[in-house]
Amino acid sequence: MKRLLSIIPLLLVAVVLSAVPLRILHTNDTHGAYLPQKTKTGAMIGGYAALEYHLNQERSSAARSIYLDAGDQQTGSIFASMPYEGTIGGAVIKTFNWLKPDAVTFGNHEFDQSFEHVNKLIELAYYPFVSTNLQTKDGKPFGNHPYKIINLDSLKVGIMGLTLVELPEKVKRSSIEALNILPYKQAIDKYIDEVDRQSDLIILLTHLGYEADSLLATILDNRVDLIVGGHSHVSIDEPWQVNGIYIASAGSHVSLLGKLDINVENDRITSLKTELIPLLLPQEMPSTELNDFISTLATGIETEMGKPIATIPNDWKPDKFKATEVSEWVASALFLQYNEQYKPDLAIINNGGIRKTIPAGDVTLRDMHELLPFNNYVVLFSCYGKDLLKMDALNKQIAIDKPYDIVQTANAGWAIGSWDGDLVLKQAYVVGSTPVDPDKIYRVVSHDYIVDQWDKYLDFQPQNVVKTEDLILDAVIRQLLLQYGKN
Repeated sequence: MKRLLSIIPLLLVAVVLSAVPLRILHTNDTHGAYLPQKTKTGAMIGGYAALEYHLNQERSSAARSIYLDAGDQQTGSIFASMPYEGTIGGAVIKTFNWLKPDAVTFGNHEFDQSFEHVNKLIELAYYPFVSTNLQTKDGKPFGNHPYKIINLDSLKVGIMGLTLVELPEKVKRSSIEALNILPYKQAIDKYIDEVDRQSDLIILLTHLGYEADSLLATILDNRVDLIVGGHSHVSIDEPWQVNGIYIASAGSHVSLLGKLDINVENDRITSLKTELIPLLLPQEMPSTELNDFISTLATGIETEMGKPIATIPNDWKPDKFKATEVSEWVASALFLQYNEQYKPDLAIINNGGIRKTIPAGDVTLRDMHELLPFNNYVVLFSCYGKDLLKMDALNKQIAIDKPYDIVQTANAGWAIGSWDGDLVLKQAYVVGSTPVDPDKIYRVVSHDYIVDQWDKYLDFQPQNVVKTEDLILDAVIRQLLLQYGKN
């Protein structure tokens, strides 16, 4: 009996030792948020330097760790929209090269510029973009990494990457026309057997949104252990399981670092502890190459882009689903800018393209770049009056159902900000208060994303499309200076 009792502790030690600990650090939807912001308490939170500091702290205190990013590194700040070494968003890639992620996946905003641009981002990155469901037309995995096996001495982690199948609705179709987008389950089934053979743990690194992650989990088997997701900007601060699969997400804009401390035994997670770490700046920030890089670029941005160029009388606060002061002004500015040259009857923009709140007062070039961060080009097209009425009906329904953003229209006659409490258009006039003639041809000034997504926003296909060489940002800045400029 004594001999048996002496063996039991040894068996317990063996069981404990067979459970391998792993720390998983994760971010998503960072959107070029390069500088910290002041909280209500006066503390500074966020920015790439704070992210690097906390990553280093968490890595150094773990036996083994990996760092994953679930997409949308690009678009959202002047840091992400400015060219760096010949590539828009190149500074973001260089920053993440210092942060050393073990794997990232593609968000929709990685495709905002062009297909060639995405390939340039991949080329600049020292880390792998993992994509299981994006393929080139010849069937090859886009980015050359359908999955990634991370070897951590006694533990092997398989990473599979998924990007939302609604990508054609989120970006210019020309940016993805060279790709096939596989349904999630089909893409997983294509590779999971070989990933499972090579790994002790399988993580789906996704940019689908929280609801899509949850729905996907319901149809997966127990070979998938964890989903680290992005796109919805959701912060999950407690362990969350669907169909036995954990789901994690860490907010957005470099404000939080997700941390999962897990134990893996017999290809399963046997314990899990989660934490969302606020990325507070320490009192003494150590000097690093990344800190110096961010500081240098921030100083240059402030020198070049931080001076006030205009003063606006009211707050500009965007809303995807209703007309606002800023959406009305941007549409009107586009109309006025091209009124003399092209004599358009109407301007049309999408409210979701306006991405920043600017309070009344001074406006800088940086503000305008962050207000309209997408490189959309001004276009003109023709349509019938009956097409405009179809668009109006669709827009009313979008405002109710909210599948995506509405459009804003403007000119001297068309009602601006004309939604009432029942979402009924008070009037439908074009130029000189003349009612819309269903059989008349009208000329519209807009931008190339609207034309590309005509079935989503317009419910008619634009005709006689002419693409200018003007960015809508530049056109709107010219009107800002004319109307509210300081000089």
